[in-house]
Amino acid sequence: MRLRVLGLSRLRRALLSRLDSRYVTKPDHRQDIKDALWEVKMLRREVVALRGEVDRLRRTGGTAVKPAPEPKADPKAAEAYRLATETAEAVDTLLQNEMRIWQAIDDLSARVGAPVRAR
Repeated sequence: MRLRVLGLSRLRRALLSRLDSRYVTKPDHRQDIKDALWEVKMLRREVVALRGEVDRLRRTGGTAVKPAPEPKADPKAAEAYRLATETAEAVDTLLQNEMRIWQAIDDLSARVGAPVRAR
C-alpha cells in the first residue's frame, strides 16, 4: 500500500487557494470600504438637502404654491381641476406618510444600533 503525503509547499498552496476562495483580499476590502464611505457622504448630502427642504416647508406652512382659483365656466375643466386637486392632495399625503415611515425606521435603527440600509 502506497500513501502519498503532501509536501510542505503543496500543503501551503492548497491551504492558500482554499483561504483565497473563502476570504476577501485586502485590496478588495479597501475598495469596498472606500465605496461605502463615498455612499455615506452622498447620503449625508441628500439628508442635508432634505432637511433644508423640510425646514423651508415648515417655515412656509407646508404650502409651497398658492392654490389657483377654480375654473367655473367649462364643466370638463372644472372636473379636471377637481381630479387634479384630489390627486395632488393624495400624493402629498402619501409622501408625508412615506417620510414618517423613514423617520420611524431611522429612529428604530438609532435605538437598536443597527446600521441604516440604503434607500
